Amino acid sequence: MISRFSHVTTAYVNSIGISSVFQIGDSMQVKPSVKVLAVQREEERYYGTEGDLSQYQIFEEEIPQPLFYEQLTTNFFHENPKINVQTINIIALSSSAVFQIGSTRDIICETRTKHIRHYKD
Repeated sequence: MISRFSHVTTAYVNSIGISSVFQIGDSMQVKPSVKVLAVQREEERYYGTEGDLSQYQIFEEEIPQPLFYEQLTTNFFHENPKINVQTINIIALSSSAVFQIGSTRDIICETRTKHIRHYKD
């Protein structure tokens, strides 16, 4: 992994939520994961039996991963191994989002969301 020096003058982040990452610098692995069950109703009512994610196949399915068949060899040369950033202005990061200034060997993000809407008859 390439190691560089990261210099950030100003960073403004309004909102970071639900398993998201804002990182300045290097890391070996970033693996944010979130599972969301969103139930919306016209009438406010909670039945008490909601929230068991195992009832929904989307939360149980295995996510297929890419298969790498080729061996890759890379060489990098950074005459000045420094990352300079003057200003960052981020409105929001959410649902396993990653914002990074630096290097990462592995980033594996997962978001699973099930939306259910109940309407009155």
